[in-house]
Amino acid sequence: MAGGSNTNNYGGDLSEVVRQLAVVAQQLARSSINNGDAQGKLFKKVAQSTPPTYQGELDPTILQNWLREFEKLFGAVGCLENSKVGCTTYYLKGEADLWWQQNEATIRALPGFNWTKFQDKVRDKFYPSFLLKQKAEEFSNLKMEEMSVTKYYTKFIELSRFAKESIAIEKAKARKFESGLTIDLQLKLCGQVFETLDEVYGRAAHLYALELKK
Repeated sequence: MAGGSNTNNYGGDLSEVVRQLAVVAQQLARSSINNGDAQGKLFKKVAQSTPPTYQGELDPTILQNWLREFEKLFGAVGCLENSKVGCTTYYLKGEADLWWQQNEATIRALPGFNWTKFQDKVRDKFYPSFLLKQKAEEFSNLKMEEMSVTKYYTKFIELSRFAKESIAIEKAKARKFESGLTIDLQLKLCGQVFETLDEVYGRAAHLYALELKK
């Protein structure tokens, strides 16, 4: 009788283990489905915004704009950190897509791989130092000349990203912008001290608009 009791207990314990394993398996299956649904919904949200593609153009401005668009998009859709790279790489095309296919496994295996490291690797490949230097020089030599004040401002903002060291202080940024305006506008601004870029831009745009009315 004692032996039969032990056998029954053993059988009961085994049944309980099997039951618990079945519960865990069901939970894992539901979790997998839910995660898949969440990923699918996230990808759909991103796709609905029709984000731009990146072809691997050797132009740091194009690359920076592409990455910035995804930064804004991820904030808007609430994209989780571990989903950003997967969403972004779908929009790599041409040479950029080929590069990712060939190097994805190696890059993903890097310690602490995340969205930031992905951006660093893309820049390392398609953001060569000689182009960065060219853009910095283009900013240094930027003048308004025949452009409107608004177009000059847009170009200034676009190129200023490649020369952050020279305009780290807002006042220096304002002086640099003012020095690139036409001589006529500089004379009209003479004597005024601007603390920010937006201040000098606003004043120059106003004077430019008045000039056009004449």
